[in-house]
Amino acid sequence: MRFIESFTPLHLIQHKLAGLSETELHLAPQGKWSVLQHLYHCWMVERGVLAYIKLKTQDPSALVPVSVVTRLKFAFFFVALRVGVLKIKAPDVVQQFPLEMSTADLMSKWEKTRSQADAFFLDFPEHDAKKGIFKHVFIGRINKKLTQQFLRLHLRHHLRICRL
Repeated sequence: MRFIESFTPLHLIQHKLAGLSETELHLAPQGKWSVLQHLYHCWMVERGVLAYIKLKTQDPSALVPVSVVTRLKFAFFFVALRVGVLKIKAPDVVQQFPLEMSTADLMSKWEKTRSQADAFFLDFPEHDAKKGIFKHVFIGRINKKLTQQFLRLHLRHHLRICRL
């Protein structure tokens, strides 16, 4: 299975964006992000997670098992986020948007990131994939499967906010 297989396909996102005008793509309600800012943020998160995993898995002996408590925190985090009891401010690094944003530029970058993720995980050892390869700031160290689930749920959360 490809790493990105369970993610919302980019061609579906592009199709939904094609129905929006440039104004609708760039319109940022008071104190909120525009549609393109939400999607740039999602791409930056995917890119950042991949970079973190590439760095941290260089020394497989440093990887730790994922605890039951972490799995419970993961479930609680997304349930709380979904029902609205929890609101998280994104880290600064994933909310630094370019002054000029375009759908074409975003989709090109996003496709490249997803291709890199698939290539990286193609021969990734299964025993390492079960260990904590990514450290989420609130949840803790999560394995490959939970990382995929995090990225999928994170994107869905932002697509829902944008009504896409």
